[in-house]
Amino acid sequence: QSFTVRDNGPGISSDALARLGERFYRPPGQDATGSGLGLSIVKRIATLHGMSVSLGNAPEGGFEVTVSW
Repeated sequence: QSFTVRDNGPGISSDALARLGERFYRPPGQDATGSGLGLSIVKRIATLHGMSVSLGNAPEGGFEVTVSW
């Protein structure tokens, strides 16, 4: 089973995508404030519960996060 959260933005570069989920990492050019911890927290909680998290660009555009168990 899984659930996916997707936005309708421009997606993310492959360089930034490789680093997403690292603590305190924020892709360059971000206008919104934040500390870069959100996705690392999601990945850690998922791991503790035997789940997996995948991050990527959606085929039809935008960024998506899928949590699977």
